[in-house]
Amino acid sequence: MSVLVTVPWPNRLVRLSVLAVAATLSSSVLHAQEEEEEEVSPQIWLDYNPRWTWPSGLELFGDVGVRTELLQNGWGRIIVRPGVRGTLGSFRLSGGVGSFYTSNTDEADRWEIRPFQGIAATWPSSRIRLDHYLRLEERFEFETTDWALEASLRLRYRLQIQFLWGGIRGAAYWRFIGHAEAFGTLTGEAGQFDEKLRIGVGIERGFGPQLRLRVDATWQKTGLNVFNAPTDDLYIRARVFHAW
Repeated sequence: MSVLVTVPWPNRLVRLSVLAVAATLSSSVLHAQEEEEEEVSPQIWLDYNPRWTWPSGLELFGDVGVRTELLQNGWGRIIVRPGVRGTLGSFRLSGGVGSFYTSNTDEADRWEIRPFQGIAATWPSSRIRLDHYLRLEERFEFETTDWALEASLRLRYRLQIQFLWGGIRGAAYWRFIGHAEAFGTLTGEAGQFDEKLRIGVGIERGFGPQLRLRVDATWQKTGLNVFNAPTDDLYIRARVFHAW
């Protein structure tokens, strides 16, 4: 059994961080409302994240989920994204392929196949920790009416800060998470969704080594090439993490 002792000063740092990120999100929302040419797109994202670990340390992971826009003429997306992860020294290497099927109300449906390769590291690592994740993605997107292909190469970097705090017993915990992610298309066409920047906050509850639940609120700057209109996305993402 492991026991984590509550340390008073991180709670203040957590509150300050939450306020800082919340102020950033509020500023972004107000800016989006002031820009008449940009729409605000409210969304819900639900997913299940299983994980299997072999004795060698190699890990099979992934996510299966649905994401939908809540507007009258919105879109819905089904996501299946398996991957494999291993360690190399202090780095975590990952690779896999995602399948994204988007059902559109006013446009043709889209299907994207997205192989990815990533490298991650944690520094510093303690009760307060920073996670760095750099990912390269090859995007192959098809319009389902004529199966015309749009291909691109994209790089993305995510910085995530985590705080553990309060009332820890055994492997159970509460965790605050703040995250920011930048996207850049290196070559080719970006397809229907051209993400630019994400900023969000989340709360995670661990129920032992095998199960944890997490809810995030995220603002995202996106260019929609198909509809020829950039948007500010605001979405809630609920996630279940399950280790087998």
